[in-house]
Amino acid sequence: MSLLNLFTNKIVVSRLTAVSGNKTAYSTVTSECVNIQRMSEERTTRIGGAIGKTFRMYAEENADIQVGDKLIDEDSNEYKIQAVTIPAELGSFVHKEALIVRVNE
Repeated sequence: MSLLNLFTNKIVVSRLTAVSGNKTAYSTVTSECVNIQRMSEERTTRIGGAIGKTFRMYAEENADIQVGDKLIDEDSNEYKIQAVTIPAELGSFVHKEALIVRVNE
């Protein structure tokens, strides 16, 4: 089985960029297929997150995602990336994990 089969959520990644002078705006960087999973209440509480708004996202190792990026999924849910890591291994699959928080209801 390929890790790509688990990436069932399509997202658009936007990043803050300079527009003019000291003004910034989000511009689309890329789109990615990822897996987004809600974090348990216990784990969310341990990291100081908001219950029901804190998620873990899994992506390919070379996905162009960074802390501070804004994500929008197919259902128009908007998320902000809080942290990005590349875990040592998930079996034989190398991937990125991100802690994301939904910013709209």
